[in-house]
Amino acid sequence: MTFDKEPEVHIATFGFFTAFIWEMLQMPFFDVGSASSWENTLGCTRATFGDAAILVLAYTMVSVLKRDRHWMHRPTYGKIGIYLLTGIGITVIIEEIATSVPTHWGWGWRYSDLMPLAPGTNIGLVPILMWIVIPLISLWFARRQPQP
Repeated sequence: MTFDKEPEVHIATFGFFTAFIWEMLQMPFFDVGSASSWENTLGCTRATFGDAAILVLAYTMVSVLKRDRHWMHRPTYGKIGIYLLTGIGITVIIEEIATSVPTHWGWGWRYSDLMPLAPGTNIGLVPILMWIVIPLISLWFARRQPQP
């Protein structure tokens, strides 16, 4: 087994780098209070590790359900749908919790006035959009890597 040719490694790697860019670009949609630029960067980095883990979990969910670790090379609308919905589902849960816990706990966040909310909820649309765009970009890059 060659570690660098495993699909989960590709998803995690490309997911990490694309998610970090998204995390940084979405900062105007969050209320960062008096946090410094460095603190914001560290926060985005921490969130990006979580994003990469969720991407791998979503990819693995499809792999288990379809019994095919290399499904990215034979994608179908159904497989991609499971992949996206897994990430979106996890994100909705995390956003609901993170925006309601007291920020002095050292975890959680608040939206700025710029954040559009999903109708009938307090969940931001930008994080939901992220879980459509970033998984698809990560999958696109990962599919172009050498197969084992």
